[in-house]
Amino acid sequence: MSEGLLRLACVALAGALGAVARWGVSVGTQQFWNARGLAAWPVGTLTANTLGCFAFGLCYAWMEDAWPDADQLRSFIFTGFLGAFTTFSTFAFDTYSLQSGRGAAAALLNIGLHVGLGLLAVWLGFAWGRE
Repeated sequence: MSEGLLRLACVALAGALGAVARWGVSVGTQQFWNARGLAAWPVGTLTANTLGCFAFGLCYAWMEDAWPDADQLRSFIFTGFLGAFTTFSTFAFDTYSLQSGRGAAAALLNIGLHVGLGLLAVWLGFAWGRE
C-alpha cells in the first residue's frame, strides 16, 4: 500500500471513530444536563469542543517529544479522530500557535475572522436556504 493511501485510510478510519465519539459525548452530556433541567444551553457541543481542545494539546505535547516523526499517527489522531471529533480543537490550536509565533494581535484577528465569518456564513446560508 502506498504512503498516501495508507495515510488516507488512517484519516478515514479515525474520522469515523471521532465522529461517533463526538456524537456519543454530545448526546450523553446533553441528556445528563437535560435530566437535571438545564437544557437551555448546548452543553453537549461545549463539552465535545472542550475535550477535543484538551486532547489536542495533550497529544501534541506528548508526541512532540516522544514521536517527532510519527506522521501517520499524527494524521490518525489530529486530522482524523480530533478533526471529526471537533474542528474547534484545530481552530484553538492554530490560534495558540499564532499567538506564540506572531503575537496576540494575530491570534485575535484569527478569532475574529473565524467567529465573524462563521456567523455571517450561517446567516447567509439560512437566508439563501429560505428563499
